[in-house]
Amino acid sequence: MKKLIEGFTQQLAEALRIGQAVDMGRQGSDIRNVLITGMGGSGIGANLVDSLTFGRIPIPVTVCKGYNIPQFVSPHTLFIACSYSGNTEETLAAVQKAMLKRASIVCITSGGKLLEIAKEYNFYYVRIPEGYTSPRAMIGYMIVSLLFTLYHCNLIGAAFIKETENAIEYLDRGEKAIQSQAELIAKKLKGRLPVIYSDGRLAAMSMRFQQQLNENAKQFAHFNTFPEMNHNEIVGWKFPENIIQQAQVIYLYSDHDHERVEKRMEICRNILEKQSNPVIDIVAEGASLLEQYYYLIHLTDWISWFLARENQIDPDQIENIHTIKAELAQSR
Repeated sequence: MKKLIEGFTQQLAEALRIGQAVDMGRQGSDIRNVLITGMGGSGIGANLVDSLTFGRIPIPVTVCKGYNIPQFVSPHTLFIACSYSGNTEETLAAVQKAMLKRASIVCITSGGKLLEIAKEYNFYYVRIPEGYTSPRAMIGYMIVSLLFTLYHCNLIGAAFIKETENAIEYLDRGEKAIQSQAELIAKKLKGRLPVIYSDGRLAAMSMRFQQQLNENAKQFAHFNTFPEMNHNEIVGWKFPENIIQQAQVIYLYSDHDHERVEKRMEICRNILEKQSNPVIDIVAEGASLLEQYYYLIHLTDWISWFLARENQIDPDQIENIHTIKAELAQSR
């Protein structure tokens, strides 16, 4: 896992090369909606790209996680299936349903059954490098491949290419400082319950952070967003007292936060710190929202790795997930 996190910028660079080599014929004139499906480490890229493109794509974009698909899927739907292994059973089930709806299907995968389907039915596909056992660490490939798919379908412009190149340079230059900051934050999270809050624009990033803490550090965590949590969750910061006292709030900030959300976060800081510990602030760096997402992904991935070390646990192992998959396989 350490090597995979260290190689994040090389992964982004390779993903750019792969995406630029894909030929989808610049389709898209008849696309009326987009549905992206995927699970776990493969599916979080869909949430991130949905957030990144919010307000920029003139048609509805929906992220679907599970076996079923919405009723609106039709021949006018761009259906993007994301599965690193190509064998994710929920995603394969969703693809079968999309085929019955005659959707325009694009597959992003390293191989497996999904690649076989793409080749058999002549679907467009983006093939990413195979041989890795941690799909969650393939996030760079997933994000860039999704962006290229939207680009090839005439739904977004090419600005993301230069922004990704800028991020590679920026992250490489700041790698040492990023790791130092991550290690300090990880020490503060040991033995506590991480509670991640952000503007709704960073909801997918907060979710990614939570998932990395879960899988790498084997530590339970929670996330929510402003302003929604001001209408419910903030009232729950009272019981059970022993858990509330062990909570560690983390604020994620970007330049794209709503000004009223920033005000809400500062008001709530006083409420939260009276109940638990001083809030940890993580401020995104970069010239664009995409660059800031890359920065936050890399920093929080390092936090999860350093916290795994603090917890004296192997970040690569995901025993419970393997147990679930094995028992499901027996029930077929």
